[in-house]
Formats: sequence, structure tokens, C-alpha cells
Amino acid sequence: MDESGRGAIALAVVLRDAHFRLKSLVRAWEQLAAVGSVSDREALGPVWQYSDDPSRVTYFDGHALVLKQGGAVTCELAVDFNAQHVDIAARVTLEQDGEESAELLCTGPLEFPASADELVVEIGRCLDRLEQVDVSGVLCEI
Repeated sequence: MDESGRGAIALAVVLRDAHFRLKSLVRAWEQLAAVGSVSDREALGPVWQYSDDPSRVTYFDGHALVLKQGGAVTCELAVDFNAQHVDIAARVTLEQDGEESAELLCTGPLEFPASADELVVEIGRCLDRLEQVDVSGVLCEI
């Protein structure tokens, strides 16, 4: 990261924006669902998870569209920071009966150098891919 802190600020802003983009995505999915099929929207983050290894921390965020028939459609973003590199993963899954029944999108984990500017771009790309997933067929079948 640069000495000015500009990179850290850019990374903080993109993670904040990611939270709201994920939230907006799930709200859009709710509009696609059949009337009466959705029981709730649930925030799964943001969460920072620290390990015993001081050079590693994970950021996780996600939202779920909870369906009345017991299933859920979730979108998730995970950024695993460690001393050598950063892994970014984005997923959209369908869960039924508490088990993952279908993975509609999985982008990683993809390994990137620890440059904040590059991470900002790659996190944006992952979010773009999440937003392109068409869950209308899944939501109409449930």
C-alpha cells in the first residue's frame, strides 16, 4: 500500500460499496420472485474474520433471499488478505433444506497481488459478475 493511505481508503470504500451492491442485488432478485414466495432478506455480513496467523485476515459479506419453501438464494463476496497475496471469491448459490443444492456462479478464489488499486478493480469485477447472474429461472421454479 502507498504511504499516503490513499490505497487503504480506496479499499475501504470499495468494500463498503460492495455491501450495498450485494444488498441491492438481493432486492432486485426479490422483485423477480413469484408473489408470496419470499419470506425475508437476510444480511450475512459484513464480517471480518481474524486467524491465529497475524498476517492473515478475511473479509466476508453476503445477503440471502430466504424463500417460504425453506430454501434461499445467496450472493457472497470473500476477500482473504495474507502477507503474500489476496484471494477474492464471489458466489451465488441456491440452498434447500439447509444444504447447498446448486452453485450458480463461483469466481474463485482468484489470487491477486496486494496492491490496493488492483484489488479495488478486481473486487468491482467480481461484483459485476454477481450482478450478471440471472436467477429468474430459479426463482420462478421455487
